[in-house]
Amino acid sequence: MLAEKYYRPLVHFTPPYGWLNDPNGLVYRNGEYHLFYQYHPHDSVWGPMHWGHAVSRDLLAWTHLPIALAPDALGVCFSGTAMVDKGDKSGLFGGKDGLLAYYTITADNVPFNQSQGLAYSNDNGRHWAKYAGNPVVENPGFEDFRDPKVFWHEQTQAWIMLTTVGQQIAIYRSADAKTWLFSSFFGEDHGAHDERAWECPDLFEISIEGSKKTRWVLIVGVQRGAYSGGSGSQYFVGHFDGEQFINDNAADTVLWLDYGRDFYATQTWSDIPAADGRRIGISWMSNWLYANQVPTQSWRSAMTMPQELTLKNTPDGLRLCHAFIRELEALCQHQVTATDKTQATPGAVFSFDWSEAHRLQFSLDLKDNSSLVLQPMNEMVFTFTVQKGQLTVRCQRHGQIGVTEFDEHFPHDFTVALGANRPLKADLLLDRCSVELLLDDGRYAITNLVFPTEGPAQQCVATLRSGEVIIRDLHRHDLAQVIA
Repeated sequence: MLAEKYYRPLVHFTPPYGWLNDPNGLVYRNGEYHLFYQYHPHDSVWGPMHWGHAVSRDLLAWTHLPIALAPDALGVCFSGTAMVDKGDKSGLFGGKDGLLAYYTITADNVPFNQSQGLAYSNDNGRHWAKYAGNPVVENPGFEDFRDPKVFWHEQTQAWIMLTTVGQQIAIYRSADAKTWLFSSFFGEDHGAHDERAWECPDLFEISIEGSKKTRWVLIVGVQRGAYSGGSGSQYFVGHFDGEQFINDNAADTVLWLDYGRDFYATQTWSDIPAADGRRIGISWMSNWLYANQVPTQSWRSAMTMPQELTLKNTPDGLRLCHAFIRELEALCQHQVTATDKTQATPGAVFSFDWSEAHRLQFSLDLKDNSSLVLQPMNEMVFTFTVQKGQLTVRCQRHGQIGVTEFDEHFPHDFTVALGANRPLKADLLLDRCSVELLLDDGRYAITNLVFPTEGPAQQCVATLRSGEVIIRDLHRHDLAQVIA
């Protein structure tokens, strides 16, 4: 196994030490993006949950701050959300703006032990006070009742809270951010279900690209029944009136936010200025099947690269699409480009050496009955195939590190149907132990941890197995290190 230092990402967020999972409390204020996260500072496996805290001005270089929320007599601090209380609607800030955070209080050995708590900060998140009246939402009698997502709903002038209740979403309303009334449930018989509770909901309004119309998007974590196995994020597109979410699609329609194995607990930043206008999200880059066994010791887990989410009309209907944040371009250096290369005989199409962190963007045409293999590192292979006018990508991940609990879950092999053949656009981000691939202008995303067994030097190779390929353009960059 490689030395642990070779696995810590250079452009992705990781904890300074200890355990990290779900992103929490994503909020923008006064030029800073706040990232809170589920954190166990005393061990590198999951344990008593705190809220870790970091801030950034560009979503790439992060400054670690002291722990924001810690366990107390009521319990530990599970996932939640944060937002700016504009105009002091809560009455907690003396008429000024402040930050609110909601989290799940989880007690030990108590039936129905999950309830929702409130904390607040009047110094831009540097210090937090827990509300004396916690919990603000008592558990009404559910085994799983957690992960509050809270936002201000301008149309009905009310605070909205979503929590997961088993495999459903419970929706609450409040006028003062402290007293909450139940409105409705969503989720029974909708989307993907497994034997575990849904987790980490997010709900936001977003414009349809190229239109003045909007829709509401609800993102929900599925612990064990995701597309490629284990944990993943699904989403619903619909309408929200302040009390009910109405799914635009048939109840059995399942929309996956990412088709890989390491993209979970997705959350988006609140209060990004209207002048910016982006909906930016981030996810936990791991999977509950093996998260506690990944081959690092002093720290475990990373976040994905933040992504800009857009809602686009596609042949399949309205779909969320991904793009790596535009700030990433500032890290690109040593660019190499190529255009208009046609190859009709089997063999290498391009290859290059890389180490540390790298970005590859390309556009190509594959003729019918063609097959192209992209191998960004030894342990990961993508195979693009065109048969009868249909384009598919097969993802194969392997690698044995000698930890049984990890090795038995790590290999996998799955295929994503990309639909009718068309020019294939790809944006590939490599960072030591991860591969993030965006296809078709972000219509499809595939995120995977890949722990190389050799290195840190790697080689990325594209090989034509059959047919003909035309490389329309190709740009590759080394990425400057931003994580210390």
